[in-house]
This record gives sequence, structure tokens and C-alpha cells, in this order.
Amino acid sequence: PIPQGVLWDVDGTLVDSTGLAFGASNEVLAAEGYAQITEEQYKAGCVYTTPDRFNHHIGRPVGDPEGARLGELFNEMYISRVSPETAGLFPGMWALLSSLGFDGHPQGAVSNAAGAYVRAVAEANKLAQVPGWGSSPFGSLALGADDLRFPKPRPEGVIKACEWMEAAVGATVYIGDGPTDGQAARAAGMRSIGVLWGANSAETLRPHFDFLVGDLTELKSTLFRMGYGSSDTPLSPP
Repeated sequence: PIPQGVLWDVDGTLVDSTGLAFGASNEVLAAEGYAQITEEQYKAGCVYTTPDRFNHHIGRPVGDPEGARLGELFNEMYISRVSPETAGLFPGMWALLSSLGFDGHPQGAVSNAAGAYVRAVAEANKLAQVPGWGSSPFGSLALGADDLRFPKPRPEGVIKACEWMEAAVGATVYIGDGPTDGQAARAAGMRSIGVLWGANSAETLRPHFDFLVGDLTELKSTLFRMGYGSSDTPLSPP
């Protein structure tokens, strides 16, 4: 039978990187003569890809080249600072990932951040050592917006990830913390779970996801009810 895949968003879902991204964003804005943003403003901008997040912060329209320029500066800084300390897995996440892998669920990540960043996060957290973690033509199955023609909320990334995992789209679940995660899953015909420890509130997420969860215990039980996972003997982190 075709396996049931589990796909993950990265920032705010798998890893706690708010401090890294928020700090680097303000460093770039200050260096380029723009006003600083609050953490709430940073989180609100996370519905966009990085270039348009910066356009949002500086009051420019979607697609303005200034956002792309600032985004390049940000990515250079952001990627160079990725480590288990600045972009580490949320507590308990490794156990859940390995448990799902042991139960035969292929896994991968699809983000609207830069592909080099999401693969740096995957390397820093040794996701390739998770049982069943997938691979792609880019290396680890950790896709960013610039790896795709159409980032989230379009479904291209999650569909391609399923192809590389050899998992059925309709039997795969996508887990994320932003509206575009749920929108991409729905557009692909994929089930979805929204997590409340990331950038958005339940009110923001509820219209876009099949289920919402408040912590990892609730996530694991929701996955189990949906038919994903059963093992109680996960690996320890490497």
C-alpha cells in the first residue's frame, strides 16, 4: 500500500526560530534606514514569502523589488546564524518525528522561507536521521519558496513533496502554524492540522485547517485519531 505521509511547516511549527528571524529582520531594516518592527508585526508578516514580508513591513506593494533586496540581505544573515540554539526543534518534537517514522510514515518539510534556510535547519537538527525522512533533488526533503514556481498558499510544494516521499496526497497530512499552510493543504486535497504555538491565533487559523492543536500531546493524539502513528518507543535525539 502507498504510505501515509506527514508534512511539516518549519518556522513556528517544527522549530522555535522567532528570536532569530525577528532579530535579523530588525537588523536589516535598521541598516537600510527603515523603522523597526515589533514581534507582533513580524509574526503578522509571516503569511508572506520573505520578499513580500519585507514589503509588508516597509509599506510597499507585493512584488516590489525593494522587498526582494531586503529579503536577500535577510537570508544571508538568517541562514548564517542557524544552529540548534537559534532554530532548534520544539521540546518533544524529535520524539514525535521519530515515532511517526518508526510507524512507517515518510516525512518532509515545506516552507515559504528560502530553501537554503530550511535545509540548514534540517541539517542543524539532524532531520535526515529521523526514520523515513525524505530526500529531494535539493538534498533533504526540506523545500523553500525559491525551490518552487508557486509557494504556499499554492499547493505545488506539498504535492511535489508527496511525489518524492512516494506518498498519496489524499493520505498525507500537512501540519503548520499559518493560514497559507492550511490553504495549500486544502488546495491539494490533503488533510491539515494547525498548531497554536506558532505565529497565529485560533481565530486566524480555524477557517483554514481541519483540526487545531495546542501542544504536542494534543498533536500526537489528533494524528493517532486520524490514523497516523502508534509507536511509544521513539528515538532519543542524536
